[in-house]
Amino acid sequence: MARPSTPLLSREQILRAALDLLDTTGELGLPKLARRLDVGTSSLYHHFKGGREELVEGLRGLLTEDSMPTVVLAGEGWQDFTRRWARRYREAFVAHPAAVPLMTAQTVSHPSTLASYEMLAQVLHDAGFDDEELLHAVTVLDNFVLGSALDASAPVEVWADSGRADSPLSRAIRATKAQPGDRSERAFHLGLESLLTGLERLRDDQG
Repeated sequence: MARPSTPLLSREQILRAALDLLDTTGELGLPKLARRLDVGTSSLYHHFKGGREELVEGLRGLLTEDSMPTVVLAGEGWQDFTRRWARRYREAFVAHPAAVPLMTAQTVSHPSTLASYEMLAQVLHDAGFDDEELLHAVTVLDNFVLGSALDASAPVEVWADSGRADSPLSRAIRATKAQPGDRSERAFHLGLESLLTGLERLRDDQG
């Protein structure tokens, strides 16, 4: 029997199916993915010889390569670039929160994602962050963004309202409900600005 003129599967088809599996089940197992694609598990290894680890890095790239910035815009200072980097990074994972634990469980190696981190590091370096503190700054930003992406999928009511008039938490819950817009989005902006203020102080203290 003649071989098909086009491959039955492509890397992108596999990655899209893997992302769908992750979104719908919260899990990413190669046997389950193969069944979803109606192929043998060996077919997946044909495209991803590194197995699950390579597949996860492929997902990282799928979610970030067209969203995370790799260039500084004209007139963009380090804080403005970091704001844009954080917003775009968060947007990439808000719709796919189940991907976050996978991304944090292994070393970042996808070229386009690394390029964006490299640019963030370059921007911070040029702004005056020294080598001893720069990676910590990147880590804090990374942790905050991924945590915020998870928060975006949290229940509308994260904390139960006790209804007690003397409870600061319950009063805050009710006050927040009355505010316009999305709670998680507002918290993200508050946290990001707080981080930028703290990082600026850290940079200035280095001098």
